[in-house]
Amino acid sequence: MVTKIINVFPLASRQYTDKQGVTQVFRSKGFVLRNGDGTIYAEAVQEVADQLEQLDIKAGDCAFVQLASVARTYKTQKGEERYSTEFTIRQMVMI
Repeated sequence: MVTKIINVFPLASRQYTDKQGVTQVFRSKGFVLRNGDGTIYAEAVQEVADQLEQLDIKAGDCAFVQLASVARTYKTQKGEERYSTEFTIRQMVMI
């Protein structure tokens, strides 16, 4: 989809231990994007985050963005089931 970039967040990283017990680094870069229908928050992760960090992306720029989404379920402290949708940037091409 074609989007206008509203906000660009810095590259974030954190260490974690994978299933084999090896220390790895998880990297992400967040964006607030606006299309014709509204705004969404989406993150680029790992290599895509690294690639986008190298570009001089600023608020106000326009880009074609390919997203992946996943619905997650969680329970509140009261035991109520809630849902959220997470968007991951697969590709971003500046226009």
